[in-house]
Amino acid sequence: MNRLYLSHTIQSLAVLLLQVLLLKDVQIPVFDRYTLAIIIYPIIIIFLPLEARRSLVILGAFVVGLIIDLFYDTLGVHTATMVLTGFLRTPILQLIEPRQGYRHGSDLSVKNYGLGWVAIYVAIMLFIHILTFFCIDAFTFVFFLKILVSTILTFLVSYIIIIPYKSLVS
Repeated sequence: MNRLYLSHTIQSLAVLLLQVLLLKDVQIPVFDRYTLAIIIYPIIIIFLPLEARRSLVILGAFVVGLIIDLFYDTLGVHTATMVLTGFLRTPILQLIEPRQGYRHGSDLSVKNYGLGWVAIYVAIMLFIHILTFFCIDAFTFVFFLKILVSTILTFLVSYIIIIPYKSLVS
């Protein structure tokens, strides 16, 4: 189990560095109105080991969000979004639990649960995370279309990056 946490910690640091050093400045305007960003850091919380206590997940989400906010200069937007992601992780895992259940001591990987299950899990968690991020960032539903289109664009690009990454790393 310690090996699983060590592996996750090393992967998390790599994802954080990638997000804040390379992907931070990737904000592509689409049709001069919508924003396309690449957001991969939620996988740090999404793929925590199954046995991680909920309080540890939420605390980890807070720390990761705070680190991202420090680099992005966004005053709590990423922190709030990550805490919600961490909070929803357990109920969503319960909602999409495989028929045979989760195996004790296993990680949430393609190898253990299959590409289909991982793709659905990542899609649900990532979409909620990105939609929440753009809603908090805009802080009003006056820009509903902008929020929705930016969410979909960012989700698609981020998802296309995350799924192959998790398939290779698993």
